Amino acid sequence: MADAIKVFGPYAAVFAALVTGLVLGVQARIGRRAQLQERKQELFASAYQASIQYAEMAYAVRRRRADAAAEERVRLSEQLREIQSRLTWHEAWVRFEAPEVGAAYDELVARTRTVAGQSMKDAWQSPPVADDPAMVIPTSVVDLRALADVRERYMAAVEAHLRPGAGPAASSRARPASCRLLPCPLPRPVLALDLRDHRRPRTARFSVSMRRIHRPAAS
Repeated sequence: MADAIKVFGPYAAVFAALVTGLVLGVQARIGRRAQLQERKQELFASAYQASIQYAEMAYAVRRRRADAAAEERVRLSEQLREIQSRLTWHEAWVRFEAPEVGAAYDELVARTRTVAGQSMKDAWQSPPVADDPAMVIPTSVVDLRALADVRERYMAAVEAHLRPGAGPAASSRARPASCRLLPCPLPRPVLALDLRDHRRPRTARFSVSMRRIHRPAAS
């Protein structure tokens, strides 16, 4: 035993350093994966929120102030311009992060612009609401039910992507396309909810978060 200690003793410190380095490397990799997962979760939820905000503009236009028509045109146009910019930004980044989720988001945005865009057009061509009862807008006036299926498909694509075990191979099978975007830092999106509720699994938290972001207007 003493001879073995004499022979291997000098290598004990090296072996301990190697083991320590391996453990720290594994921990760092796990931490980076968790950060990447959280970043994607926030990006996907923010993208969904932008599509909801665009759809809600159909209600905002109908509820514009009748006593300040010029100011309301400017205000609502600026809001819509900002939302359009966010939609375009999210379309690019979601497609870059996950092509199969990007395909579902492209479909969601296209449908939202078609359905809600027509509702906004009709709203601008109609007089603004004149009293409190008219603030309750029925589906016969603004009908966004045609967005339900594309919203569900987007959420399903996100949950499949965030599910543990989903990797690049699954993404390439879903949509074999590549993106060419210049690398730039991803800003932290402004979210309506705290998505870091650790009492739920990650994919379940995302699903609940998006459904809470989407609060349909009174019909």
